[in-house]
Amino acid sequence: MTGLVHSSVFIWLLLLTSVVAMLGRFIKIPYTIALVLTGLFVGYLKLLPGVHLEPEVLFAIFLPPLLFEAGINIHLEPLKKNWKIITALALLGTVLSTFVVGYTLHILLGLQLLLALLFGAIISPTDPISVLAIFKRLGVAKRLSVIVEAESLFNDGIAVILFSVIQGILITGTFSLAQSELAFIRTFFGGALVGIAIGAAASRITQEFDDHLLEITLTTITAFGSYMAAEGFHVSGVISVVAASLVVGNYGMKRGMTPVSRLAVLSFWEYAAFVANSLVFLLVGLEMTNISFRENLISVVIAVIAVLLGRAFSIYGLSGVLNRFGLSIPRNYQHVLVWSGLRGALSMAMVLGLEASIPERSFLIPVTFGVVLFSLVAQGLTIEPLINKLGLTTTNEELRDYQNLLGESMALRSALAEIDRHVHMGNVSQIARDDAVKSLLERQKEIDDLIKELHLNNEVIIATERDKAGKIVLTAQRNALQEAARNGIMDYTMAAKIIGDLENDHNEKHND
Repeated sequence: MTGLVHSSVFIWLLLLTSVVAMLGRFIKIPYTIALVLTGLFVGYLKLLPGVHLEPEVLFAIFLPPLLFEAGINIHLEPLKKNWKIITALALLGTVLSTFVVGYTLHILLGLQLLLALLFGAIISPTDPISVLAIFKRLGVAKRLSVIVEAESLFNDGIAVILFSVIQGILITGTFSLAQSELAFIRTFFGGALVGIAIGAAASRITQEFDDHLLEITLTTITAFGSYMAAEGFHVSGVISVVAASLVVGNYGMKRGMTPVSRLAVLSFWEYAAFVANSLVFLLVGLEMTNISFRENLISVVIAVIAVLLGRAFSIYGLSGVLNRFGLSIPRNYQHVLVWSGLRGALSMAMVLGLEASIPERSFLIPVTFGVVLFSLVAQGLTIEPLINKLGLTTTNEELRDYQNLLGESMALRSALAEIDRHVHMGNVSQIARDDAVKSLLERQKEIDDLIKELHLNNEVIIATERDKAGKIVLTAQRNALQEAARNGIMDYTMAAKIIGDLENDHNEKHND
């Protein structure tokens, strides 16, 4: 990334992301899409000349923290419950999409088949970050969120492997189906083994000490080290980071870290992913201003249609097969999965990283950028209306009314407690107190009746309240155990183990 190493440029980029994040509170569009549009604006005005999205930097610097942060936050329980669906969509879906897109472009644009398949692999990885933010805000079912996030996490690695295999065939000019399949399997499972080994080693080491700074450092080494080690062994660095993060998140952090350390580690990675993601999307917008779409506009339109066709074919087709085997994917889930398959920086990095000897490289770059731009803007800005239309949001009118009533009730109870405190201190007479609280008590009775009515008749509210109550109970138990350990009433290791068991029980109940 030319010039990014210069500290002033880095600070300017961070400042831009901060401004967009602050403005995002007032503008109702996803933060990542706002960053892309900002990058386009800044790029066209040439306010940051010489700043580019270099594929080597994205793969080695930005990708590991993004993958690692996503992986450590995925719980194994919902993953295990949906692993067959996730595997089918990530593995078979990516391969199927690659071939559908490739053959469509081969037929409609007359592109050489291998080059068309290479484009299919380049454009196959999905980027769900902005979509997941919308899911969280709208209260979309956790099962759909898990499927979308996990599919994206794994299809990134599979797409990169397909890209490497097809590009190798183009460069060498030789093709063997058996050798290609073997290379794919070796790269995928080799990366997984490297990641599991490094993640397990890091998890074991964390059990030997309790220092959140050391544990943050160790997880940082794990994230970047698993990528570098896998690439050194010529296997998938992306799959390696994903595997390492799942091991650390579901084993190392629960068994080897105290709750305090775990919170510090999660906070660090949340920030690291925020910075990396912000810079990547801003650079995506900046990079797009260096590409001329005018000469390839028809090709971009055809490519967009091909990509949507490939995504639809893989999602609807595989869902139909999975549903026949009892692995239910509701129809409205399928529609969201198709439209939420946004393309992002990984596709751009792969196409920019194409070997110079690849024919039609100058054609593939603008077409890829055009598809990514359409995906981020057109699909990204319309996914929320689609979710609302399909009835997948739980943020309904009654829930909002219920939350407003709870807020007013809390304010009334606080006011009553405060005036009673002043009566006890002698600042207010009992007669004045009774006169002041009469209307408050009448309103409190009205609110209590309304809350009770809503709570008994709305399934969404019942589920929301059950989840909230579970979190309150878990927090109280965690705090009590930590206090007991600090005061020497019980062993700290035993307290950490009990807290881990309580958290696992809570996640099992609330991650369906």
